[in-house]
Amino acid sequence: MPDPVDRPLTGRERDVLNAFLAVDFLGVERLRREAEAIRVVGVCGCGCPSIDFQRAVGVGMKIEVNAAVDGSDDGLFLFTVAGRLGGIEYVGVSGERDPAEFPDPALLRLWIA
Repeated sequence: MPDPVDRPLTGRERDVLNAFLAVDFLGVERLRREAEAIRVVGVCGCGCPSIDFQRAVGVGMKIEVNAAVDGSDDGLFLFTVAGRLGGIEYVGVSGERDPAEFPDPALLRLWIA
């Protein structure tokens, strides 16, 4: 269950969101407009950098864009809920401790889900 917060995105979170939204997919223009005023309303309690933009996470979740992290087995994905930005999920599989923030967007290999 995400820990509730209400804050603006950090610079790194904004950079990663912008990298995801630079990928062209159906509905991305609307999501780009929504992203201009988006706020973080939940973070993962485990300490990984996953963030939520809506409180109803997991209900009708649709993965829009996947990302692999160069030099790692870890990844991320951007998801929507009911057609609106839902959050960015970090998936750590390297066996190491999860980082406190998302990787540099330059390290991401992105593709449409």
